[in-house]
Amino acid sequence: MSHCLLLEGLSEIYTAQGTCADREATSVRAVRNGAILVSDGAIAKVGPREEVLAVTPADAERVDMGGKTAVPCFVDPHTHLVWGGDRSDEFNRRLHGATYVDIAKGGGGIKSTVRHTREASREDLAARAKKTLDTMLLHGVGTIEAKSGYGLDADSELKQLDVMDQLSESHPVEMHQTFLGAHEVPPEYQGNPGGYIDYLNAELLPRVAERGTVRYVDIFCEKGVFELEDSRRHMQRALDLGFQLRMHVDELFPLGGAGLAAELGAVSGDHLVHASKRDMRAMADAGTFATMLPGTSFFLRGQYADAAAFMDAGCTLALSTDYNPGSSHTVSQALMMALACMNLGMTFEQSFVGVTLNAADSLGQAHRIGSLEEGKIADIAFLDAPSAMYLVYFWGINHVTDVLKEGRFAVRNRAICY
Repeated sequence: MSHCLLLEGLSEIYTAQGTCADREATSVRAVRNGAILVSDGAIAKVGPREEVLAVTPADAERVDMGGKTAVPCFVDPHTHLVWGGDRSDEFNRRLHGATYVDIAKGGGGIKSTVRHTREASREDLAARAKKTLDTMLLHGVGTIEAKSGYGLDADSELKQLDVMDQLSESHPVEMHQTFLGAHEVPPEYQGNPGGYIDYLNAELLPRVAERGTVRYVDIFCEKGVFELEDSRRHMQRALDLGFQLRMHVDELFPLGGAGLAAELGAVSGDHLVHASKRDMRAMADAGTFATMLPGTSFFLRGQYADAAAFMDAGCTLALSTDYNPGSSHTVSQALMMALACMNLGMTFEQSFVGVTLNAADSLGQAHRIGSLEEGKIADIAFLDAPSAMYLVYFWGINHVTDVLKEGRFAVRNRAICY
């Protein structure tokens, strides 16, 4: 027998619409005094209260949401979930004048996290990552992309992927895995990035492919790390093994990584601070998502990507926290919306689709999540606010009080309950 749940007493239901990305952010819909009927984990009806009540079974469980606003659970399409150690000291060093590059050259940055991740047990990594996933859930995040990349050797990279497998089976936040073995040149290959790419291509990528749980391969395509030819070789090998591509490109220097992402048909090019207008057009022509990471620019007090130029070129934008230990230590997609509106020149509607429908489509999931529509999975975040606009208007605040995942409450009254 099916279980029906009626969610009523909603001040507003705010959602994009459709089963693919909304590049122009024209599909957003606000329903005042609405209701949502959930049946067996999916949305059966959403809209004005009277319309929903007309199709609600008499035996449905009814929950009064007390004037809250309903939005789709956020989707975060670029996170570095599993890692060990602590880099809070680096933040203060930057405040005293050190740059991200300075810290990396001194053995900090990604290399510091690699040391601690290699030393950590699976149990310790899993406990920390679970705590992060719980915090994401409390902030309304229902689905993430999660990268490896803090091991840089076979045992440690596979250890990170093992933790992701474990959490995928036990945690309500949905996870889409990415192998980022080419995140940095490890100590064993210092000064020989090409040799490390040879190792990844010959030894580690095939082992990752055999797991069957990793959908994407990513690379930090950057001057002084993995430049264009090494990046092309690694990404082509990943394509040959059946992976899809996501790429860190043009974050620190105008290397041309965005153009390479387009050339290779990558699903997404991320960071993009120094991408050229020519490469923006190439990404648009290739259908490669432009994933903006404003939290990184904010945290590093650096330059922001030119979102308006990407939109003018015809690119579809997604937004992400870039959750990681060194350059964007946050899980708040609402904060990314606020930064996008304040510093990227995006409208509220554009920022909203960037963390919901567009982010879902960048993971190939817009047919099932990313909006509140009949037939889609009932992944719903409820805000203690009169409208969705409060996500950026009353900014820096976690407005999420309740989260429904696949039709069941995973957060209730700001407490984890799955």
